[in-house]
Amino acid sequence: MWSEIYRPARVQEMIGNEDERLMVMKWLKGWVSGSKPLLLIGPPGVGKTTLVHVLASQLDYDLIEMNASDTRNREELEQLIMPILVNTSIFGKKMLLFLDEVDGISGREDTGGMESIVRIMKQPTIPVIMAANNKDAKTKELAKVSKIIEFNPVPPRLLMLFLDHVLKDQRKKLSPSEKISIVDKSNGDVRLLLNSLQAKLSGYDTTANTKIDIDIAKAVNGFFGSENEDTARSFLLSADATYQDPRFGMSTEERRKDMLGALFSSVVLSRIDLETLAAILDILSRADIIVGRIGRKRQWSLLKYINNIIANDLFNKSCNKAIRYSQYPMRWDVMGPIFARSRSLRPVLEDMAHLTHTSTSVFGSFYLPYLIRIVINTKMNPNEITEVSNMDEKAGIALAKEIERMRKR
Repeated sequence: MWSEIYRPARVQEMIGNEDERLMVMKWLKGWVSGSKPLLLIGPPGVGKTTLVHVLASQLDYDLIEMNASDTRNREELEQLIMPILVNTSIFGKKMLLFLDEVDGISGREDTGGMESIVRIMKQPTIPVIMAANNKDAKTKELAKVSKIIEFNPVPPRLLMLFLDHVLKDQRKKLSPSEKISIVDKSNGDVRLLLNSLQAKLSGYDTTANTKIDIDIAKAVNGFFGSENEDTARSFLLSADATYQDPRFGMSTEERRKDMLGALFSSVVLSRIDLETLAAILDILSRADIIVGRIGRKRQWSLLKYINNIIANDLFNKSCNKAIRYSQYPMRWDVMGPIFARSRSLRPVLEDMAHLTHTSTSVFGSFYLPYLIRIVINTKMNPNEITEVSNMDEKAGIALAKEIERMRKR
């Protein structure tokens, strides 16, 4: 891959974000014990990870790199990070800890991973650099204990110069319109620029824009209602949807526009025979594995092939099966009471999670059933728990209802 061949070996070879790169270098050169960790925020392909690698090499640091999104559990994170902070390099070199994709830790709220990172980073004993794609609610607490440097997309002018350099080095030529199209579609992402350029020169036109952005519901219904594979593929290409990697977490809107999720929920709520259902779910699971690998290896340009994979494999299995779009993977008469119960229990879980030093999800999933069973078996008055726990009246009522529901079983 050209994205590896042209990966910079020195800071001077990088393009874009000159001031930001200088700030990172000054921070690392001037680091003293107890200094705040560094949090690099910026979109993919702007050089955050590459900068850390080349700085570690140039300044003779022993780099320890972790993909934080792969390990979200609090205990696992502490087991991995704490020994690094108290030990020294076996080669006697200075150590640098790099936590990539820290915004992926909050993909599930239950594991306490982000809280653990925040606590550990308050007084690091070695230089720590972290990287995230976005500055949002996921990294809000981490930003409070870190020095933040925001990276911007690489300007088109610099991308064009870099593209010309690669073309000259490869002894290839493109027309001005083709070069402009590649630069425009890269959106400031150097890695995407290189992947698109390599694909273009290999015979794959990655710059054609056939996307019309129709609503995901219409796209899914159009796909399953198409008469041939080409028409079905056109609905996927035109959909206002993406293929999200759930490791990085998704907002409500991103989850609604997740194409694999939409296809899955639509299929499982349709009345189709079990053999067809199994075959369709097998196709979707394989596509999901590919999306996950693309996210893990950060080869985003390969996502464009997912539509073809799904259209080729899924259409023949699902055509004429009367499958219709459904946003949720269960019927509303089943899901509605679950949502209502979840909202009523939220105050209870928040209060009890705080008292037990865990998360609301962990307490609700693992501890609450045992607490309710103890209350029932010991014939304890629920009001005693609310008083001891300083719960408000609303939380006390919700807990009493949950206990009564368990008694009726």
